[in-house]
Amino acid sequence: MITIWTNKWIWVLFGCILIFCCSILYLYIKVSRFDEQQIGNEHKDAAIILGAALWHNKPSPALRERLNTALQLYKDKKIDLFVLSGGLGNDEQQSEAQAMKTYLLRRGVPEDKMILEGKSSNTKENLAFTAVLLGDKPIDSIYLVTHDYHMTRALLYAKQANITVSPAPAHSTVLFEPYHKLRECAALWKLYLFD
Repeated sequence: MITIWTNKWIWVLFGCILIFCCSILYLYIKVSRFDEQQIGNEHKDAAIILGAALWHNKPSPALRERLNTALQLYKDKKIDLFVLSGGLGNDEQQSEAQAMKTYLLRRGVPEDKMILEGKSSNTKENLAFTAVLLGDKPIDSIYLVTHDYHMTRALLYAKQANITVSPAPAHSTVLFEPYHKLRECAALWKLYLFD
């Protein structure tokens, strides 16, 4: 009798592990769907740039990749405005939005071309707070700039915030993407279960 129950529990455990592995594979493929996507040629009123870590109060290499993607959109005349979204992280003396503003000012972007959202602490808040900020502005078309692996979740939160955006993924040369993609899989699990 013990052997029968042991065998049943082994099959239940095996089934749970199989379901978990298949779900991780599905989510990994989902977060990889923007890996090769290039940005369209359409002009948009603005680009929302989602914040990332600061290093010594300056944009980290990953955040610079996002900013450089948006800066190229601006230089190519595909956007008119930057919406810089990111609050105060752990051990940071200034908001990510303020650090992004400084970075863009030093590269010739006029201050009046930037709108700052500096209170958010995660992706969901980035887009929810940005939606409120943009509510009274005449901005009808928007690119969303973040890393390719982060785009799937960011688009879901944009939809929750009732912001219609087009993806403008930054492709990283400085991040170890498999690690970040697995983190995104966990974040998507959280989003699907609790948000």
